Amino acid sequence: MIRIFDIEWWREIFQSLGRNKKRSIFTSLGVIWGTFMLVLLLGAGMGISGIVTKQLGDSSQKISFISTDATSISYKGMPAGRWWEMRYRDLEEIKKIPGIRLAGAIGYSNWGGKMVCDGTSYNISYTGYDAAFQEIDKISMIAGRLLNDIDMDMRRKVCLLSKWTAENILGNNDYQQVLGKKVGIDGIYYTVVGVYEKGQSGFTFSSPNTVIAPYSTIDYLHNHGSSEISMIGILAERNADLKMLENACRSVLSDIHTISPEDDKALMVFNTEELRQMVDGLFSGVIFLTWFVGAGTLLAGIIGITNIMLIIVRERRQEIGVRRALGAKPVEIVGQVLAESSVLTLLAGIFGMTAALLTQGALDRILLPIIFEDEVEMAYNLGISLQLPFGTALLAFGIIFAGSLAAGALPAYKAIKISAVDALREE
Repeated sequence: MIRIFDIEWWREIFQSLGRNKKRSIFTSLGVIWGTFMLVLLLGAGMGISGIVTKQLGDSSQKISFISTDATSISYKGMPAGRWWEMRYRDLEEIKKIPGIRLAGAIGYSNWGGKMVCDGTSYNISYTGYDAAFQEIDKISMIAGRLLNDIDMDMRRKVCLLSKWTAENILGNNDYQQVLGKKVGIDGIYYTVVGVYEKGQSGFTFSSPNTVIAPYSTIDYLHNHGSSEISMIGILAERNADLKMLENACRSVLSDIHTISPEDDKALMVFNTEELRQMVDGLFSGVIFLTWFVGAGTLLAGIIGITNIMLIIVRERRQEIGVRRALGAKPVEIVGQVLAESSVLTLLAGIFGMTAALLTQGALDRILLPIIFEDEVEMAYNLGISLQLPFGTALLAFGIIFAGSLAAGALPAYKAIKISAVDALREE
């Protein structure tokens, strides 16, 4: 009978394992390392997957972005290699497609601009948005207001500064004081009407120091005309088929600009659903590989314990023979061997898991502030962490426990096969 609550029984187990301390310690190192790698890699893989998934934002939002490139197929007398541009009249046609809830566009952008404020010059980028693209690109206000259709129609010289620009360039954490400031952008002065921050959308079309202004204002003041756009974004209805809407947009633009419907290079379309599926597939493969490598490393450690237990059983043949001669039942012999292998494996596994969890906690403290910079508190609130989730940790511990029993199975079988008479005859 296995005597779990028998102190003498436990003392005997630890005495048996302590007879050769070095052997027990070095045997345990394989399980410690296997458990450490399994838990650490799983936590890192699942944590990075969670970070990327949360950065992609709300998966229920069906968003596609359309941009242009040179044609690759000659069509209706038009040569291959022809460069073309979308126009705002194209956007009006796309808005008519059933299933599209919102369509917006980006106008002219300059990623090497200069901003002057209070006599000091700063390197910034600036871009022209229409009112709809602000929602598609997840622009939200922390002070002031968004750009509106009146700003677009009247070509108002107003702009939005990013939270980062307000804090790190203007050095002002009181965003209300930033409102109404005059900032010069490449020689033209704008009035700041809002301070914004970006939500998670999976794509970003602005750097931390991007100034956003009405597309019509930037196009007009910088002599780019008000009809040329660089990108169109569409937000589909929840029940709409995003791929069908993309094909409809392709068809509309192909007809207007005389482009072959088969020319995928002339029209570049990408969406959040495809990105999420790609990321999910990638991290599913990473998690599977982590389980495979970690479990393989752990298995190697468990095999090492099995080998050591076989040696221990061989060394204790006479002791086992005496017990059998005195009437010990096979279940007691099996229980003793399984208990010794389980204790050795579980102690090593717990030590390895503890070390891995402490390492993950340290990585959280070191890496998350680097990844999220000043938004690390938001990351903590969203539950983003490199630590292994509790449920997965229990599963890993269950694997270690099963491995501990498996490590003693063969030695236990060998032990009950020992004949009491033969064992007593040995020197």
